Amino acid sequence: MIDIEKKRLPIPRAACHISIITLYEYIRGKKNSLYAKKLVEEIFIVIPLDNKILEKAIEIWKKLKYKGEPVDERDLLIGATAIVYNLPLYTRNKKHYIRLIDFGLKFYK
Repeated sequence: MIDIEKKRLPIPRAACHISIITLYEYIRGKKNSLYAKKLVEEIFIVIPLDNKILEKAIEIWKKLKYKGEPVDERDLLIGATAIVYNLPLYTRNKKHYIRLIDFGLKFYK
């Protein structure tokens, strides 16, 4: 979303999805958060947290905690959303999500 805002990427023409967590991370630092939220919701389909996402996040959290490899909660919820909805994740921070590949996470190419 930052790349779109800075005109490094065009506004997507195809349907694109984002996690509600991604929306939160993006708008929290904006001067007019509600206006930014409205604009994002016009471009993207926002996926809310649901039981499937929470169950997947808990499963992943427990397995990674047992291995001593914790993941940031926001990244975990974003990754779990992509896994549950079988959506490739577009990110420039792949290192934050690399441990989720074993759980079914795919990256957008």
